[in-house]
Amino acid sequence: MSIEIEFINLNAVEYAHKRAVFEQQRNNQTFADIGMRVARARDPKLLATMEKAVALLISEEETQRKHQMAHSDNFSERRYTTETQMWREAYRMIDESKANDVPHLMWIYGAGAFLCGYQI
Repeated sequence: MSIEIEFINLNAVEYAHKRAVFEQQRNNQTFADIGMRVARARDPKLLATMEKAVALLISEEETQRKHQMAHSDNFSERRYTTETQMWREAYRMIDESKANDVPHLMWIYGAGAFLCGYQI
């Protein structure tokens, strides 16, 4: 089974994240609930989407920090923004069937579901 995720780019991921923050501020629990439901099911489209989103976020951060890292005294340490760390953790939890263990990531799961087209 082939999963189409070519439409996912950095702008789409950033928009989905902003949308999740907006829905959280509105207390729109339905947005998060849809994400949790899809994450618990380990939906293949969600997994592929989250994997690509994380890769895009990491790539962008590494591009932005290339100069900083070149002049750093500690080359082995990479620090990512909170958002990137949350997306990485959300992907890992879904992949390991542990979405229930980390319900505070439900808004990131919701953003992933939004990218997949599961949100209204």
